[in-house]
Amino acid sequence: MPDVLWELPAQGAASAPEAERNRQLPNGVRKVVDSLGDGGAQGMFPPVVTDGPEGTVVVLRHLGGAAEAEALANALTDARFAPFTAALERLDAWCLRAAPRWAGLIAPGVLDVTHGDLFGPLSTEVFEACLTLGKRRAADFAALRVAQYERFLDLFLTRLDHDLAAGLPDVPGLDGPVSGLWAQGDETHHGGGRVLRVEFTGGGRLAYKPRPASGEVLFLADGAEGAPADSVFALLNSLPAASGPVRLPVLRCRMGQGPDGADYSWHEWIEPPRSIGILRTGQELALRGTVLEPAAARRFWHRAGALAAAGFAFGMADLIGPNLPAGTRPGDDGPLLYPVDLEVYFTDSDHLSATGLVQDPAGGPHHVGLESVPRWCDLDGPPTCWTVGNDGVLRLARRTRPVARTWTRSVVADTAGRVGYGPYLDAMLRGMFDAWTLMCRNRERIAQFVAERAPGHVVRVLARPTREYADALTADHDDVASAFAPDERAQLARGDVPYFFRTADGGPLQALRKPGGRAVDAELPGPAVGRTPTAAVREGRRLDLARLGLALRGAVEHVFADLAGPDVCLHGDGVRIALHGPHRGEVSFDWAGTGRRITYAWDETRLRLRIDEMSEADEPGGSRADAARAGDGIRARLLRLGRVDAALRAPWAAGGFTDAQLEERLRRLTDAAADWLDGVITEHGWPGRRLVGPEASAIAGALVQHVEDRTDFQRRCLRLVELAAADGDVPLSEVAYVTDALRLAEGREQVYGTKFRRVAGELVPCPIEDASHVDARRARVGLGPLEKYAARLRGRFANADGVSVCGTRKDSAT
Repeated sequence: MPDVLWELPAQGAASAPEAERNRQLPNGVRKVVDSLGDGGAQGMFPPVVTDGPEGTVVVLRHLGGAAEAEALANALTDARFAPFTAALERLDAWCLRAAPRWAGLIAPGVLDVTHGDLFGPLSTEVFEACLTLGKRRAADFAALRVAQYERFLDLFLTRLDHDLAAGLPDVPGLDGPVSGLWAQGDETHHGGGRVLRVEFTGGGRLAYKPRPASGEVLFLADGAEGAPADSVFALLNSLPAASGPVRLPVLRCRMGQGPDGADYSWHEWIEPPRSIGILRTGQELALRGTVLEPAAARRFWHRAGALAAAGFAFGMADLIGPNLPAGTRPGDDGPLLYPVDLEVYFTDSDHLSATGLVQDPAGGPHHVGLESVPRWCDLDGPPTCWTVGNDGVLRLARRTRPVARTWTRSVVADTAGRVGYGPYLDAMLRGMFDAWTLMCRNRERIAQFVAERAPGHVVRVLARPTREYADALTADHDDVASAFAPDERAQLARGDVPYFFRTADGGPLQALRKPGGRAVDAELPGPAVGRTPTAAVREGRRLDLARLGLALRGAVEHVFADLAGPDVCLHGDGVRIALHGPHRGEVSFDWAGTGRRITYAWDETRLRLRIDEMSEADEPGGSRADAARAGDGIRARLLRLGRVDAALRAPWAAGGFTDAQLEERLRRLTDAAADWLDGVITEHGWPGRRLVGPEASAIAGALVQHVEDRTDFQRRCLRLVELAAADGDVPLSEVAYVTDALRLAEGREQVYGTKFRRVAGELVPCPIEDASHVDARRARVGLGPLEKYAARLRGRFANADGVSVCGTRKDSAT
C-alpha cells in the first residue's frame, strides 16, 4: 500500500466527546460534519475504495454515518487541518450571504456549504492539500482556492441572472429556479473556474463553461427550425447528399450574452441514451453503457463514421472518451456521439489518431473516443482514497491504481455482445465516405461559411500535454520555475492548468489573467506551441478524395484486432473491404450518383487512390436481372447440396455415427461445398434471403457449421452472417448457430447452447459459458428456452445411440 497520509480510527475509537468537539469546530465545519453524520455532505471528502477487477480500485462509498462523522470531527481539530476548517468556514459565510441574495434564482439548499455536488471538488482538494503540502503552502493554497471559487460562483450567478433575460439556449424545461448545481472535478482554468451542470426545476439542464474556446458553437449550434444554419454541422446536415445520407450531431448552445460574454458559453446538456445495458460483469460489478439492437447499431456507426470524417477534415483534437459521450436529444431517432468539449480544431494532421477518436498505432492512451473494449479502468479518478483495514481503521493514501468504472458514455455495444464499430466496419467506413464526399462537393461553400464566422470564435492551443501541467501542480514551485515559461508559471501558481488560445482565424496567442478578465498576449517558446489553427484546414484546402484514405487506414487499424483475420473480406452498403493484415488493405465505395467506384489501397508506406467506372452490373436497378440470375444459380446449388447432405447425414445419424464410409463421403462433400461457398461470398457477399431465399440461406449456414478444421473460414463467415443479420437478411438465430460451431471448433465453451453431445446415453448441451444466463441470450436471437430445444433434439435423435463429440461432424445434434 502507498504511504499512508492519515488514519481515521474505527467506530468507538474517537477520543473527544461530542460536546467538546462541537465547541472546537467552527460553525461551517460543524454543519458539514453533522450533515455527514445524517448521510449528507456526500463527496466532500475522498471516497472509500477496495480492490477491483484487473488491477483497479472500486469506489465503495463516501464517508458517512455518526461514527465516521465523530471520528472525522476529532481529526479536524488537528493543526494540520487548520487551512481546511478555515476554508469551510469562509465558504459557509459566502453561502450565508449568497443564498438570500439569489433566492429567486437558486432553490433552497443549493448554495449551502454541505452541498457536495457543488463544493465537493474544492473541499476534497483543500483537504488533500493539508496532508500533501507543507503547512504554509497548504494555508496559501486553501486561501487562494476559496477566494477563486467565490469569484467564480459570483460571476456565474451574475451571468446566469443576466442571461435568463438576455437569452439562454432554447432548451425545454428551463423554468423555475435552479434546483441543482454540479461542479466538474477535473482540472481548473482561469483562476479556479470549473464546468457546471445547471439543473432547473422545470427539468431542463445546461452546461456552463467559463472558458473562451467556442468550438461547440461554431460547429454544433442548432438554430431554430426553418432558420439558416447556425453552425458547420447544421449546414452539412442541410445540404443534399453526395454519395449517401449524412447526419452529424448538433445541440443548442450560445455564447454568453453579458458585457464579458466572449469567454463563457451555455450548452444543452446531452442526456444518456435510453437503450442502456450491461457491457460486462466481474467481482459483483457491472459495467453499463449504450447497448443497441443491430439495426440501430448499424445506423449509429454510420453516423459515427460521418463524425470521424468531419473531425479529421476540420482538424479537431482531444475527442477522447469523456469528451465524446453517446447521448440523445428530444426528437432524435437514436443516439449519436456528441463532441461536448470541442476546444481544439483547425489543426493539421495526417493521422486519424490525432483527433483522439482512435488509438495511435505507435501506442498511447486507450480511452479514445471510439473505444472498442469495455475496460474496467476509468480515465480519471480521485487523487487520494480511503481504505478500510482489518482493524476497521480508515487510512488515506494517494491513489496509484485506476478506478473501476461502472458506467460509461463512450463505449457502445450491440445486443449480440459486440463492442465498438468493428462488427459494423462497412457502415463506419461508408459513413466516413458519405460525409467526406459531401464536404468535397461543397468545399467552397463551407470555406465561405467558416471564413465569415471564424474571427468571432476562439480555439484553444495545447502548448503541452495536460499531464505535464498536472504533475507540475503537485511539485515544488522552485522546480516549476525553471521548466516553464512565465505565462505558464503564472497560471500554475494560481493552481490552474495553463490555458492558451487564439481566434479561430489565427490571431496572436493569448491567455486570461483572472476569471472574467480580458485576454492578454502570451509568450511561449515557439517549439512548445502545438496544435495551432492552420489556414489550409480552415479554408478547406485539405478536402480532396485522396486525403480520406489516411483516415480510412487509421479507422481500420484501430479495430483490425477485433476482426476475423488475418485476411478479411466484407461486402455491404456499397462497400467492399479486403484486408491482409493490420497495415495492408483495400476498401472500395460505390458512388452510384457518379457511376464511379472509388478504391483506396494501402500498406505501411503507401496509399493509393483508384477511380473506376462502375460496370452495368453494379448500377442500382440496372443489374437486377443479372443479380437475379446469379442468385438463382447459387440458390439451386445450395438446395441441391442440402438434399445430398440430408440423404447422407440421416442414415449416418440413425446408425449412431459409426459408418466410416458415409462419414468420409460427407467430409468430401462438405469440403468441396465450402470451397465453392468461399468463392460465392468473395464475389457476392453472404448468400442471404434477398439473394437466394430463406431455405437456401439456411443451408449455407448449416454448411459452415459442418466444416471441419477450417476455423479461419468459419470466422470469416460468422462476420458476414453477423452483418447480414444486422441488415435483416438472415435471422439472428443464424448468428447463434455459427457462433457456437466456431467456439467449439476452437476448443471454447459455446454461448447459445445450440450444440449437444451424448453422455451416458443422453443428449446434453456441450459446455456453455455463463450457463445461468443462456436463455436470456437465446431470447435475444429469437431462440426458445434451452430445455424445450433439448427436448426436441432428444426426441429427434432418440435412436442415435452412438457417442457424439462437441465441435466435430459427429456432433450432428444441432
